[in-house]
Amino acid sequence: MTTFNFFKKLSNLLLPKEIDFFGNLYRQSSLTEEVLATLHNIYFKKSKTVDQLDDIISRAYQLRKRFLLELNVVLITPIDREAISRTYLSLDWIVLSVKHFNAEINTYNIAPLERYEKIFISLIQQMTIITQCFLQLKEKKYDEILEALALVISMDDDLISEYSYQLKILFESDVLKDILAQREILSQLKEISKHIHVCANTVEDIVFKMH
Repeated sequence: MTTFNFFKKLSNLLLPKEIDFFGNLYRQSSLTEEVLATLHNIYFKKSKTVDQLDDIISRAYQLRKRFLLELNVVLITPIDREAISRTYLSLDWIVLSVKHFNAEINTYNIAPLERYEKIFISLIQQMTIITQCFLQLKEKKYDEILEALALVISMDDDLISEYSYQLKILFESDVLKDILAQREILSQLKEISKHIHVCANTVEDIVFKMH
């Protein structure tokens, strides 16, 4: 190893590596939002395929892996590593829940899903708001972020009301097989919403640490 290469390697270890943490979270969140939008396109607009969804999910996993590796080696972070790591984890759970939902749709061969489109749209809207919050973190617009996250949590409450309404309609059916399959699908949608809610809480935690 030459002297130049030795000192270059040494400087890489000692000097703090500059990473756009909130920019990375924004990119991860944008891809998570794309996962939800693709799911909606598959079952409502028919403009996407399951293979395309699998590809986006794979890209989300790979991006998260790369960002976490960067987080692991960097010396300086704007907040504690655990808070950033938890945010990536909550985003990952959203993607994983979408993957589970899609698997159950194909297993039960359930169609059509028009009755649940209101829930789908709400999930995408919530994720869109959270994605913008990461940009606002870079700009330190803390009050705006908290207002936006309060809206996400309110939308989650509305979604649960819609979930309960759809469940009530479902239980009025006489076909037990249909009830069980549809209830499982509704539960998966509720699970996605829960993880979005948790993600909103993790962003709130970041704001409280920085404000």
